[in-house]
Amino acid sequence: QAFVEVSKGSRNKYEWDEKLGHIVLDRVLHSAVFYPHNYGFIPQTLCGDGDPLDVLIMGADPLEPGCFVDVRPIGYLVMQDEKGTDEKLLG
Repeated sequence: QAFVEVSKGSRNKYEWDEKLGHIVLDRVLHSAVFYPHNYGFIPQTLCGDGDPLDVLIMGADPLEPGCFVDVRPIGYLVMQDEKGTDEKLLG
């Protein structure tokens, strides 16, 4: 199961805060950029960047941040960001 942090079409970037045990607003995207699909992570995983495995959740409708959803893997991306390797699951 995946934990949803950001809804499809949203400009609000939420992230899970381990200390608080809640999702918090990390930033608002102020350009024409938005999340094309729901976005979150797979709990109890750990990637090379020290974060849980990110997942881009393909679907027709936005999902509510904070919910869990079953995801079937359809692809895997290995990308680079400021922290180094950033792995993402497509599902």
